[in-house]
Amino acid sequence: MKLTDLLEDCDVLTERNLADIDVKGLTDDSREIEPGYVFIAVQGYSHDGHQYIDEAIKRGASVIIGERSLSLDIPYVQVKCSKKVLGEMVSRFYGNPSKDKIVIGVTGSNGKTTTSYMIKAIFDQNGYRSSLIGTIEYLINGKSSPSKNTTPGAVSLQRMLYECEDDVIIIEVSSHALKQHRVAGIQFDTVIFTNLDCEHLDYHHSMEDYFKAKSMIFDLLKKDGQAIVNTDDEWGRKAYQLLLKLGKPVLTVGTKPNQDIRILPDQHGVYIKGNKADETLELKIPGLHNRYNAAFAIMVGELIGLERQKSIYGLNHVEKVDGRFQIVYFPGNKNVVIDYAHTPNGFYHCLNTIKQCGARRIIHVFGFRGMRDRSKRLMMMKQTLDVSDYYILTFDDLNGIDPKEMEKTLFDFNTHYDENRGDVITDRTLAIERAIELAREGDWVIITGKGHEQYKLDFEWGTKTDLETVETILHHTKELSL
Repeated sequence: MKLTDLLEDCDVLTERNLADIDVKGLTDDSREIEPGYVFIAVQGYSHDGHQYIDEAIKRGASVIIGERSLSLDIPYVQVKCSKKVLGEMVSRFYGNPSKDKIVIGVTGSNGKTTTSYMIKAIFDQNGYRSSLIGTIEYLINGKSSPSKNTTPGAVSLQRMLYECEDDVIIIEVSSHALKQHRVAGIQFDTVIFTNLDCEHLDYHHSMEDYFKAKSMIFDLLKKDGQAIVNTDDEWGRKAYQLLLKLGKPVLTVGTKPNQDIRILPDQHGVYIKGNKADETLELKIPGLHNRYNAAFAIMVGELIGLERQKSIYGLNHVEKVDGRFQIVYFPGNKNVVIDYAHTPNGFYHCLNTIKQCGARRIIHVFGFRGMRDRSKRLMMMKQTLDVSDYYILTFDDLNGIDPKEMEKTLFDFNTHYDENRGDVITDRTLAIERAIELAREGDWVIITGKGHEQYKLDFEWGTKTDLETVETILHHTKELSL
């Protein structure tokens, strides 16, 4: 493909030695360069791609693209934002692969993963083939590979879209991906804004900046694309007003009577009312938060024109999502839940869902991540104090923080509040074991923060995930009862 075609409509500042060059490939990773490739120097969070220009040239790069004013012996293009240009060029290189597919984007602080799997379930039940790119896995053409990031880099993402033979692609879109333009060049049929919670403020610095990053997804809607927002959420209401201002079609989900899909929170069980369709839909899904997730999925189905009863069947039989309210049943009527919740709002919904399930007592195991947003820790603590009966603070990922520093943080939190209602056990596996030992008939234990993720630290039980730890303890419990 010609370089001039790839650069069409890109924000180019200057060109040097530019000719009508055939491009064999392009990348922002100098290690992937082959003769005839274009190297795009991207300023990353911790690495600056401009430092690898010489290496890219040595490996055979035919063109360099960057943000600095440079004089090179090979063609060089200076652009305003190389991250954005990377996404746009890769999309053109692969023939704009999102153009002719149904592409659904899901963004927000909480609920992205569960909503994505629910959307996949309703499409699958209606006879569509669907791919999913998200936090747990990249599922393309029925083949699953481990997820490295919630939203992969622009080159990998566009390659996946290009290789995808399925009818529908569902993409979890993180705020980091939007701010870093990883989804530049993608055109969405539908985008979903689930909610916004206190999270990633170590990166975004303020909720306003966080919201601004999330809102970038609305600019990627196809000409006839539509947005779906949760107007029960403060930031969802702001998103709604922004979309109206931009003149983009928007549908609403919430508990108010005038919503396009109304959630009935006071009903026993899970019910969703579609006002436009004048029908109440019964769903067998626990938790108010999952009613929101299901409502988003149903609305997507309505927009595409899926058969409603098939969609409801798909939702009622959706496979368990790894690390999302996974329940393990212990002898003696004790239940253990593993969930990825790591924000105040996530805590609120998980803990209250357990309460609504009739828990006699709730024992909560959780921790804080090192080098991450510290501002949400106090709110997380207050949420668990409001609902749970007992908590155990433990290690999550330290991310470079000295273990002694994190241990002191946990003890400080415990001392500041009510030591009679909580404890600190830094070994996560031993904390989980202790919580299960404390549980009696009718009690629920909830373990939050890691969900599907593997441990980065070595713990006593030597396991890799919270689920594996719980299952190992369950196995030992059953052996002891024999």
